Amino acid sequence: MARASAAPLPYHDRDSARLRLSWRAVPERIEVCREVSAAELAERGEHMRQRVDCDGRSATYVLRVEADGRILHESVVRGSGLRHDRPLYVLRDFVLAGGEHRVRVTFARRERPEGATPAAPPPPPPPATDADTGVFAGRARREADERVRRARAAVPALLVLDTSLTFTQARVTLVTFDAGRRQLLARQTSPSQ
Repeated sequence: MARASAAPLPYHDRDSARLRLSWRAVPERIEVCREVSAAELAERGEHMRQRVDCDGRSATYVLRVEADGRILHESVVRGSGLRHDRPLYVLRDFVLAGGEHRVRVTFARRERPEGATPAAPPPPPPPATDADTGVFAGRARREADERVRRARAAVPALLVLDTSLTFTQARVTLVTFDAGRRQLLARQTSPSQ
């Protein structure tokens, strides 16, 4: 029993290379929004008074991975959580032979909404009125700023990485999402690392 448990078992084939997709992103919010009238605002409690009322859901995405024109993987990716409104996570590994390969990774939003739009900044707020003073001072601007912040934090509707990569045996090439640049990037380690 002791000899069997000490036997070396190779986990990865040393003659192959790996393409690894790994990233975390915030799904885009698909919403149908409307301006709330002054009468409706007056009926709501103070903590519920928002000038724009939106209903929606988080977007889902199609992940497609191709190497040399051959489809390696295609799946639907949703955000985590019961309502799929939390960050989404991608972690996939693909074994490729060493050498140069044309790699194409596509991450595209599935929804083509009619009447709904991706979360985007609303039109500029109206000039200050009595409803935007006192307790409500600056609320319209804060609401607009929050919508802009959410739109910028979300993954774009389409991400594509289409490039030629040289794969080295026993090495991993990583494809990840750079939230600052809002694009997919490929990272390869040098053989000396």
